[in-house]
Amino acid sequence: MRSEVLRSEKGGYNKTDVLTKIDALNALLMMAEEGVDSSKILPELEKVRQRPMRKEKGGFFGTIGFSAEDTDKYTAALEAKLMNALSDR
Repeated sequence: MRSEVLRSEKGGYNKTDVLTKIDALNALLMMAEEGVDSSKILPELEKVRQRPMRKEKGGFFGTIGFSAEDTDKYTAALEAKLMNALSDR
């Protein structure tokens, strides 16, 4: 069983930026599951979507970050789960 969701790679997204964005999406998902009104969640979701995720420096002396492909898929799945939670009410 594979336990790593986001692979590490040189030149990937900055890990702090990614974790901050994922934490914000999870907080919004919890709010939606607890029944908070979507009029409060949707503006916050738009702010989270606009939050930049910087790329690490690539190349020989590059820095390790999270895979951009994995991160984009994971955040899209979280957003879809959030939208489903909002529409299930």
